[in-house]
Amino acid sequence: MQVSLYSHGLWIQAQGHYGFGRVPVKSNHFRDNKGRVGKYDAKVISSMVRSWQHAVGVIGVGNMGAALVRGIANQAEGPSRSVAICDLDQDRVDSLCKDLGVEGMSDAKSVALSSELVILAAKPQNLGAILEQISKSIDPDQTIMSIMAGVTTDALERGLGGNPRVIRVMPNLPALVRQGISVYCGGLYAEHLDFQRAEGVLNAVGVCIQGPEELMDPVTALSGTGPAYVFHTMEAMIESGIGMGIPEEMARILVRQTVLGAAMLAKESDLDPTSLREAVTSKGGTTDAAISHLVNHEYTKIVVEAIFAARDRSRELGS
Repeated sequence: MQVSLYSHGLWIQAQGHYGFGRVPVKSNHFRDNKGRVGKYDAKVISSMVRSWQHAVGVIGVGNMGAALVRGIANQAEGPSRSVAICDLDQDRVDSLCKDLGVEGMSDAKSVALSSELVILAAKPQNLGAILEQISKSIDPDQTIMSIMAGVTTDALERGLGGNPRVIRVMPNLPALVRQGISVYCGGLYAEHLDFQRAEGVLNAVGVCIQGPEELMDPVTALSGTGPAYVFHTMEAMIESGIGMGIPEEMARILVRQTVLGAAMLAKESDLDPTSLREAVTSKGGTTDAAISHLVNHEYTKIVVEAIFAARDRSRELGS
């Protein structure tokens, strides 16, 4: 819970299912995020709770960072200016500030000093420079959430110093349309509240699963990079459609809806993907001809090897 003064009493900064929101209450009462009301002693509260200028701060607003910012801003119950952002590309910052009403800041240190939840969303290659900026600005009550590929909680803890409360996350690109899947784990000093803060953000852009850190590199390869495999397959399908005489725009529509429908069917059905594939594959039919060609050219082996290559690269980035 975050507390700050409000003209008619008090703002209670509370976490909800979709992140963070503000609830105005009477000057001598408070309401928590479950709607319960009680009296407060302003002196006691001010001595126990630090007032943060921003609920969330995002350092780096490329594709994934921007997706999180949009999810938080669109679902927030309070002002979007409770979100602070910064990036080396000022045009990106200006665009998000204009579109969403979030607050742009000059550098990573400014974001870290003002935000209860600090999200590191820059490229892994920039980690050292970012940690150098913010390491002396981290408060014991802050949550540090990283979506940097390959960067371990141990690396973050050592880089920040002290006992930082770190959450590591691997999201994926469909977060842009609030259909992402994120896997997260906590560092040595992470507390229950840190997991709640992370879940509030991640649920705003899709769904999230908690898992052990030793699975984060495989998760990066499977779901983090996974959308690119689907897009690559879609490219090949569109190309084949055009090659058979189907107009390009028509081919794109056919492929998009086919992939979307197949994904929804896989999600809603009680059958596993193998059973679904077998259900539409009649012996000697058109689907059988296509699948047989893929099998003969070791399609599954190629895909598996590609995903393992992504896992190995994730490990290299974190070393």
